[in-house]
Amino acid sequence: MLPVLFDLAPKKSRKDLYNYEYELEQLHRFYLSSRVVAVVGCRRIGKTSLMLTFLNEWNVPHIFIDCRRISFSSYGASFRGFVEEFSRALKEFVSSLRGRASRLLDYLRDVKGVEIDFSVGKVSLKWGKRDRVDIISLLNKLDAFAHGEGFRVALVFDELQELHPINIDFAKLLAYIYDHLQNIVVIISGSQAGLLYDMLKIEDPTSPLYGRVIAEIHIPRLPKEKAGDFLTKGFTEVGVEVGMDIIEKAVNVLDGIAGWLVYFGWSYIHGVKDLEEILNIAAKQEAEEIKRFLARSRNEKRYREILKAIAQGRNRWSEIKRAVELVEGVEIDDKNFNELLKNSLKQVS
Repeated sequence: MLPVLFDLAPKKSRKDLYNYEYELEQLHRFYLSSRVVAVVGCRRIGKTSLMLTFLNEWNVPHIFIDCRRISFSSYGASFRGFVEEFSRALKEFVSSLRGRASRLLDYLRDVKGVEIDFSVGKVSLKWGKRDRVDIISLLNKLDAFAHGEGFRVALVFDELQELHPINIDFAKLLAYIYDHLQNIVVIISGSQAGLLYDMLKIEDPTSPLYGRVIAEIHIPRLPKEKAGDFLTKGFTEVGVEVGMDIIEKAVNVLDGIAGWLVYFGWSYIHGVKDLEEILNIAAKQEAEEIKRFLARSRNEKRYREILKAIAQGRNRWSEIKRAVELVEGVEIDDKNFNELLKNSLKQVS
């Protein structure tokens, strides 16, 4: 029997989404009433599963851009990678429209950088400097099409922080959609909530998004009793008997993060029954996330020293600051250090 709860792929069905019924209904309400929705939570908590389940259960017209695909592409986090992923997502959207696809293509036919093959109903976007796609014009046409069809399009950016290095002002783009495109609802998700909001700068008076209401959905960790129930049901589903001592140990260590509970269950039923080995894999993946964060930062050296000080057990502001200053041999401005420390803590929380 194929596992459902322990399936490593993101969930797309309400019956397979464990425990997040409230957040699912909340996302539906915000889709109907809001302009920009942010789904935030720690890594592997289930943000993608929540969004995909919502889109599928309510049959929401959507363009789903997986920003991780962009950062992992052969071009890296670049404008070309962004346009190619946008193009892929737009093709999927056109295919989902079926009988209405030709009407959307008619709307898009005059947009700069949009190439359409009416014979097979295909669309692609160009990224070159001379003929690169005019994203604002494209979104305006998409909004007009949605208005004519009587629905709202969900424009989803999953793990938006992955696009931080790209030279696109996403705060300005989202503000434009917010103000002018009433038939497009932007849904963004981010693992690193701080970096997500640093990108959009919604609390900065100089930001284009300042003063606009961003509806927020925070996905919590599973409480211990729920995490234990999840593992018990998952093992029962595939007919594997596991002692409660093993389940309790996994629950205590994996800290209610659904993705790691799934990974533990999947690994166990496939023969990897050493919890320490599973934890080592998890730790390596978390370390890789932090490395990628450091690589994107202009203050990589200072972040490394801050994280090292925290790892060494220094838990007071003054102790951490002093440790970094000793390494650098200079005094660090308090305000700048506060920002660095705040961003560092977001990576380890």
